[in-house]
Amino acid sequence: MKEQELTELLDHLPVSPGVYLMKDLKGKIVYVGKAKNLKSRVRQYFHAATSDTRYFVKNLRQKLSTIETVITSTEKEAILLEYNLIQKHTPRYNIRLTDDKSFLCLKLNLDAEWPKLELVRRPQKKDKALYFGPYPSATGARQTLKLVNRHFKLRSCRDSNFKNRVRPCLQHQIKRCLAPCTLPVDRSEYNQQIQFVRLFLDGKKEDLIRQLQKQMEEAAQHMAYEVAATLRDQIAAIEDTISPQRITEISNEDRDIFGLYREGDRVTIVIMQIVKGRLEGRRDFFFKGQEFPDEELLSSFIIQQYRQSYEIPDEILVPASLEDMDALTEVLCDKREKKMRIHHPKRGKRVEQLKMAHANAIEVFTLRTRQEQDMESRLQAIQHTLHLPRFPRRIECIDIAHFAGTNTVAAISAVVNGKIDAKTQRVYNVKSDTGGDDYLAMHEVLTRRFTRAVKQESGWEAPDLLVIDGGKGQLNIALAVLEELGVHDQPVVALAKERQGVDSAETDRAFLPNRINPVAVRAQTSALFILSMARDEAHRLANGFQEKSRRKKTLVSALDTIPNVGPKTRQALLRHFGSVKRIRESTADQLTQVKGVSLTLAQTILNALQQ
Repeated sequence: MKEQELTELLDHLPVSPGVYLMKDLKGKIVYVGKAKNLKSRVRQYFHAATSDTRYFVKNLRQKLSTIETVITSTEKEAILLEYNLIQKHTPRYNIRLTDDKSFLCLKLNLDAEWPKLELVRRPQKKDKALYFGPYPSATGARQTLKLVNRHFKLRSCRDSNFKNRVRPCLQHQIKRCLAPCTLPVDRSEYNQQIQFVRLFLDGKKEDLIRQLQKQMEEAAQHMAYEVAATLRDQIAAIEDTISPQRITEISNEDRDIFGLYREGDRVTIVIMQIVKGRLEGRRDFFFKGQEFPDEELLSSFIIQQYRQSYEIPDEILVPASLEDMDALTEVLCDKREKKMRIHHPKRGKRVEQLKMAHANAIEVFTLRTRQEQDMESRLQAIQHTLHLPRFPRRIECIDIAHFAGTNTVAAISAVVNGKIDAKTQRVYNVKSDTGGDDYLAMHEVLTRRFTRAVKQESGWEAPDLLVIDGGKGQLNIALAVLEELGVHDQPVVALAKERQGVDSAETDRAFLPNRINPVAVRAQTSALFILSMARDEAHRLANGFQEKSRRKKTLVSALDTIPNVGPKTRQALLRHFGSVKRIRESTADQLTQVKGVSLTLAQTILNALQQ
């Protein structure tokens, strides 16, 4: 941006609250910020006497083509607009959280006749269900669900199973379900279990224990000792989930404590979650390329974190005073529909809690850095072992799968910086009739994959290393494809397992181009671990996709041959019953419960499937 253009732009900036969008020389938005006073905030980046020494800020004039502004009525509106623009444009220099649908939530649908607790990834914000989470750890979410199903007697079966059961299942026999599917269950008793689950998931475990203890005493007085024993076990299980002592005695409120640590443009943020005075957990976030001030980063992070979350605490402690703290508080109060506050304490026990969060942030940053350095050395070991011309930051592996020579598919896994990259993995339906010939299938898929790399299509860049699951034959096919496409600098290796004797263990051997003897890749080494990860993931993807494709064709062929069953009816039947097998085992009356299925059509469907 020329000096004259910049001066004119800064002179005409509005003094209103709003959002500013920084665009690079290609016109792409690289940063979105908000401000109470747009003119004052943007001018700070270009002030000659600025104390901001960060590389990005010093070179803004060379990096930017223009800065656009959007005026809002209030600072609160600016916060919400900034959030929406970051989600839409994903600017390079903004902190951006993964969308909430990537995290698991627990859903309790109170509109259902007999509600159950289930895991979901895409919460429906317009329904009347209760959501708990999102949980940053899928394992933690599943363990919580498992604990609830073990100690509270809500049904856990799918709706299709629930509607079609004729007798109680095993869960009822082991006293984990009241079996409302087939037994006359007291509605008040079931609703009480729902209330217990809500207390448990809301963190009100002490209230829950008091209620259970009261019921246990009443059951014992009426000599219902089996019921009392069950309640006793419930209480013991809940007490095991409660920390033995409070972290502090500040208050009985729910509180999130933020810790932040940075080195250059690498930042770690941790959230220490305190529920009813007890430390319940910690969430960690790591970001790169964050060159803007800590205050801006924290403010943007908070709005993204809690706009996506279904649980907002009574209090949020932050390690710095935020310019828009009041407006942020107002936004979160509106979402929570209840008062809360964002606070930067200067003294007292809350300061000690912030120190604890900061120490955790340093620990997480150090561990992450150590892991990255360790992964770098592992990848260097692969480069050295396989004599690769470049560092194998991105590794792809191809695998072919078919069923008795039919329904051939392929998968290409991706491992980036030593970790599986699920977003860029690909599966393929093999179009040509290969008759189970893996070589022909591999030739087609690699041609399709590297044709797009040769055309330099975005997202299809060639990997640093291509791994072929197989031996010399598979390697020669890959080399032939690359030769046909004019690709001469693509590192390729074929990884095969061989047995040297009856009692000897499996060893892995890597076949390299222009080399007669394979390279032995020793077991229990970093090189083999990462290469095996890529190969196993490709194998899993290929087999899973092949099975899914085969099952889909089987389902379609089974229902497609039935007269008067169109696509909508077929989908409705499968959605209601879950499989062709359950449709076949159903009665005509049960089939008529599906919209569009008459008694005559139901009988026709059953006759066709039973034949």
